[in-house]
Amino acid sequence: MKQTFKYRAYPTKIEERWLFSELRHQKQLQNYMHQMRSQMWDYGRKSVSMYDQIDHLKDLRATTSHYSEHPQDMQVSTIKRVNAAHEHFQRRCREGAEKKGYPRYKRSVRSLTWNLRKHKLKTGERVRQNPIRSTGTRYNRLKVPKLGEIKIRQHRPLIGDSKEVTLKKTARGWYVFIVCEVPDTLKCVPKSACGVDVGTDNFLTTSEGEKEENPRFYRQAEQKLIRLHRDLSRKRYRSKRWYKAKDALAKQHDIVACQRLDFIAKTVYKLFHHKGFDAVVAEKLKPSNMLKNRHLAKSISDASWGMFFDWCYWVAKRDGKHFHQVPPHHTSQTCSECCQKSAIKLKLSERLFHCKSCGNLKLDRDHNAALNILHRAACALRGEVWDTILCETRNPLLQQACWG
Repeated sequence: MKQTFKYRAYPTKIEERWLFSELRHQKQLQNYMHQMRSQMWDYGRKSVSMYDQIDHLKDLRATTSHYSEHPQDMQVSTIKRVNAAHEHFQRRCREGAEKKGYPRYKRSVRSLTWNLRKHKLKTGERVRQNPIRSTGTRYNRLKVPKLGEIKIRQHRPLIGDSKEVTLKKTARGWYVFIVCEVPDTLKCVPKSACGVDVGTDNFLTTSEGEKEENPRFYRQAEQKLIRLHRDLSRKRYRSKRWYKAKDALAKQHDIVACQRLDFIAKTVYKLFHHKGFDAVVAEKLKPSNMLKNRHLAKSISDASWGMFFDWCYWVAKRDGKHFHQVPPHHTSQTCSECCQKSAIKLKLSERLFHCKSCGNLKLDRDHNAALNILHRAACALRGEVWDTILCETRNPLLQQACWG
């Protein structure tokens, strides 16, 4: 399993100028390799592989100083990125996707990536090089090819075998992403589970009846973003003040994105560790399709349900927990006691579910949906160890109805 560690980097002015020049070179190389593939296919119907482009790069480095003075590992990573873009385009063509997404030329590149090689010790053992040099002070040093060492704030140690390093420029500074290979964690035997129903009113409601408030970070910063957009539109294009206003707008968008990511990460960690649930069950939603509703598109985008599901999946995989997704059809319209669907469809404004069939259940709409999500996963996964535990602990009546 791969795990990525993110650290803040603090290059000096001279180092930053070198990094910006390297970003421009990688952009030119990426566009050149993309142009080579396009022209070879247009004129000769001949496809160019990644290894052909790497061999061509070796010839360029041997004959041209413009290519040889730049790190080869970064150039190879750029070629791999171009190859991945074309492979995804071909895959979408084979699948008959509506939008093929042919790779485009890049106006700018914001990240530099290089692989870490293995070196041979005197004992004959091959060990991968450590990209970070510890100094024993507040700031350690990151080794960058052809540049030297730059300061980073390593707030936690690396775990596993370091494979790849990415240095990225964002609106608020430079960041380092180090991909490490860590051993897989064995799945635990779940003894407790909860269903989660996501929404726009409350971010989520668990099957225990607990709610998590929706922070609405974009809604809170919307007026400030409107003002920054207005300031940018009044500046002369590509003037000094235009660039200054553009940076201020990008920083505010980055702040909103970081706030949302921090909230989702803490919420997922709370579910699996603070609440002590070994299994979390959610609906298998498609937010991209739900964004077609123009009345709820902004609220759905602000909630970032897709990011929440991705974090649940990766945290469960990393910590040996379980995460499952079930079909979302009629979870809010079905009674969690008698399993009967309501004859009258509830409106989105109606927040209380009252079953007309059994007459016993009068429950919050989201809480009822979370219970149905949990029961649906238990019925779908019958035969596993945790499935029987869920049926017995959550809803014995539903288990009898399913078996009968």
